[in-house]
Amino acid sequence: MSSAPLMLTDRGLALSEPVALGAGGSTKTLAALSLGGSLVFVSSAVVAVALAAIGRDMHLSPLELQWVMNAELLPLAALTLVAGAVGDRFGRKRIFLGGIALYGLGAATIGFAPSFAPLIVGRFLQGSGEALILPNGLSVLGRAFPADKKAGAVGIWSAAAAVASGGAPAVAGVILDHGSWRMTFLMLLPAAVGALAVGTMWIPKDSPTSRARVDVAGAVFSAVGLGALGAGLTSLTNGSGLSLGVLLTLVVGLSGLAGLIVSQRRLGDAAMLPPSLLTSRSVIGANLFTALLYAPFTVVLTLIPFVMIRGAHLPTLAAGLAFIPMQVLITVVSPLAGMLCRQFGRRLPLFSGGAVAALGCAMALRIGPNATYWADIFPAIVLLALGMGLAIAPLTTLVLTSVEPERAGTASGVNSAVSRAGSLFAIALLGGVLQQGCPELFSGFHMAMAVAAVACVLATLAVFTIEPGPHVDFIPRD
Repeated sequence: MSSAPLMLTDRGLALSEPVALGAGGSTKTLAALSLGGSLVFVSSAVVAVALAAIGRDMHLSPLELQWVMNAELLPLAALTLVAGAVGDRFGRKRIFLGGIALYGLGAATIGFAPSFAPLIVGRFLQGSGEALILPNGLSVLGRAFPADKKAGAVGIWSAAAAVASGGAPAVAGVILDHGSWRMTFLMLLPAAVGALAVGTMWIPKDSPTSRARVDVAGAVFSAVGLGALGAGLTSLTNGSGLSLGVLLTLVVGLSGLAGLIVSQRRLGDAAMLPPSLLTSRSVIGANLFTALLYAPFTVVLTLIPFVMIRGAHLPTLAAGLAFIPMQVLITVVSPLAGMLCRQFGRRLPLFSGGAVAALGCAMALRIGPNATYWADIFPAIVLLALGMGLAIAPLTTLVLTSVEPERAGTASGVNSAVSRAGSLFAIALLGGVLQQGCPELFSGFHMAMAVAAVACVLATLAVFTIEPGPHVDFIPRD
C-alpha cells in the first residue's frame, strides 16, 4: 500500500509541536526517528502484496482475510490519539522505543504463526506498536528542531518513509516469488532491532509530565466502537445477513461510539477528542473529506494487488512494484498543490483532487482477467496518485490552520485517526469481493471500484462544507 498520503497527513503532528528549549536537532536523531517511523508504513505495504499468498497458504476465509488487514488498522485508529498523551505522561522516547519493540514482537508472531489466531494477534501487536511509534516519534521530531529547520527535517522523515514503504513491497514480491510469505514479515525484525538500537543511543532523553492526563475511557470506548462496528460490517459483507449476532455486534459498536461521545463531552478540553475542536465548520468538513477519500483509496490499494495476483495471474513482483509510480507522483505533485491553494483558495485543490481520484477509480473498471500493467493498471494508478497529490497536502494545511495554534497538534492527530478509521471500515466492506473466484472476482472488483468512485464524488461535495476563503500557510511553532 502506498503510504505517501498517510505520511503527508501525519507530518502535521510534527509541524505543530512547539520547539523544546535549546533544541538544535541532529542528524543522528533524525536518522533514528526516520528509521523507527518508516516501520509504521512498511507492514501495510507488505501485507497488501502478501495477502493472496497468506490466504492460500493458511486456507483463510474472506472474513479472516479482512481481519488480517483490520487487525492492524483497528489499534491505529483507536489508540493514536491517546498514545500521544501516554508519551507525555511517561516519556516520548520511552513510549516510542516501546512501540518499536511491540512492533518487532508482532512481526515475529506473524512469521511463526501456526494458525489464524496467532496471525491476528501478531497483526494487532504490530498496529498497537505503530500507534505508539507514530505520535511520539513525530512529537520528538517536532520538538528537536528549531522552526526554521523543522519543515526540512519533516521532509527528510517523509522521504525516508516513502523510500522504505515503496521498496518493501518490491522486496516482498521477490520473496513471495521464490519463498514463503512468512519471510516478508520476518525481514522486518532486523529493521525493528536496528531502529530500537539507534533510537536508544541517538534520541535524546525527555522529561515525562506527571500531570499529563491519559484518557483511558476514550481509548476503550473508541476501540470497542470501531472494533465492533468493523466486525459487524465485515460479517454482513460475507453473506451472514442481519442475524441476531451481527445485530448485537453493531449495537455494541454504536454503543461504544455513543459512550465515546459522552465521555469526551464530560472531559471537555482534557479529552483526547475535545468537543470544542468540532465546532469549526472547516475541521468537520476536512475530516468528512478525509474519511470519504481515504476509504476508496484503501479499497483500490488493497484490491489491485489482490486481483493482479489472483485474477490476472501477474507475477507477485509486478504487484510489489505496482505502486512505486504513485509514491513518486504524490511526492512531486503535493508541493504544486500548495501553489494552487495560494492562487485559487483552499477549496479548489481539494475538489480537483477528489474528482481526479474518482476518475482513477473509474479507470480501474478496465482491469480484467487479461489485464496488463501498463495498458490497464498504470493509468488508474496515475490518476489516483494525481488526485491524492492534489488533495492531501492542502488538506493537512487546512486542518492545522483551522484551529488555534495550540490545538493544531490535536486537530492533526484527529485527522490522522479519521484516515485510519475510514480505511478500517472500507476493508470491512470488502468481503463480497475477497470471497469470489474468477471470473466472479472481477465483477465484485468492478462493483467495488464503482462504489469507490462514488465515495470520491461525495468527498468533492464535502468540500463545500469547508468555509470558503484564501489559503493560509502553516508556520511551524517556535
